[in-house]
Amino acid sequence: MDTQSNFKPQWLLIYTKPHQEERAKENLENQGNEVFLPMIASEKTKQPQSFSLKPMFPRYLFTKFIVENKWTHIKSTRGVSHIVVFGENLTKVPNSVIDYLKSKVDDNDVLKLQTTRKTFQKGDELVIKQGVFHGKDATFLSMSGKERVRVLLSLMNRITIADISEQNLERKAIVETFNL
Repeated sequence: MDTQSNFKPQWLLIYTKPHQEERAKENLENQGNEVFLPMIASEKTKQPQSFSLKPMFPRYLFTKFIVENKWTHIKSTRGVSHIVVFGENLTKVPNSVIDYLKSKVDDNDVLKLQTTRKTFQKGDELVIKQGVFHGKDATFLSMSGKERVRVLLSLMNRITIADISEQNLERKAIVETFNL
């Protein structure tokens, strides 16, 4: 085992108490530890243009300290449940993993998810890509909610109107034929 590496600060995985990631982060930082708590900003479904922040890894955060130093105070930090171990070994997280995660977040350690909305026009030919009607053709009528779409379906020789999740639809691929 490389004892020299034990005297260098290393990233360790910390398991927090439920919904206390921020509290644990703040208290660990107050003790002089470097802490990384990556967050995800996602658009609230009922309030467009409004975002909610959630931990990227619920109940987990990363902290950097020298393993050989006394680390028992970490376990008694408010918000911390325990340090993650495998057997008798602390879970060391490679710098490359932390660097990769940090490359995906902004200066506030927040990853902003881009929500892309599909815009369909009345009469667009669609295909249902999931669910009971997988593979069925549909014709777009209108939006019936924030994430629901009203479509026309041909079922058992009848035209039926159905509301389907927008995520379950895609544009029908149109293949044009031509003569040589």
